[in-house]
Amino acid sequence: MSIDAEYPGDPRHPEHTDWLLELGRATYAAAGLSGIAVDLLRVHSGFESEDLYKDPLGRLLDKLRRTPPAVDGIEDFIALSEEALVVRNDVLHALPVMHGLHRRRSDDLGYVRNYYDLASLWEATQVIQNARRKGNEVLYADGGEAVRRWVESA
Repeated sequence: MSIDAEYPGDPRHPEHTDWLLELGRATYAAAGLSGIAVDLLRVHSGFESEDLYKDPLGRLLDKLRRTPPAVDGIEDFIALSEEALVVRNDVLHALPVMHGLHRRRSDDLGYVRNYYDLASLWEATQVIQNARRKGNEVLYADGGEAVRRWVESA
């Protein structure tokens, strides 16, 4: 009896390694997005680094919303990051199942996200990377002058 794996998220599928690489890309992009939020709060809003290190992305975005730095594009960054936060949570809090990753939420029983194939993970990675790119644009909008000043003052 032969069991064929239908989706790359299934460890028996021949493209499972590619699926895992894309999962790694999504995870890495999510970590980078949190790093940019930390840098925006440190460099442009005056937060102390140690007050931010334990904060998850959602809490960092709350701080950015409450005390948005006066830099061009911050509203766009926050909006893209809020969209990316949902995707990030779906990927990172999904449960492994036979076909890949499956996410449900207790606050919305009809909410289901599946990451069974490469395309679904690639799309998630792109949403997170788009927010990350915008964050870099905002952080370095002045050519990096604010970052240089912050580094010199530390």
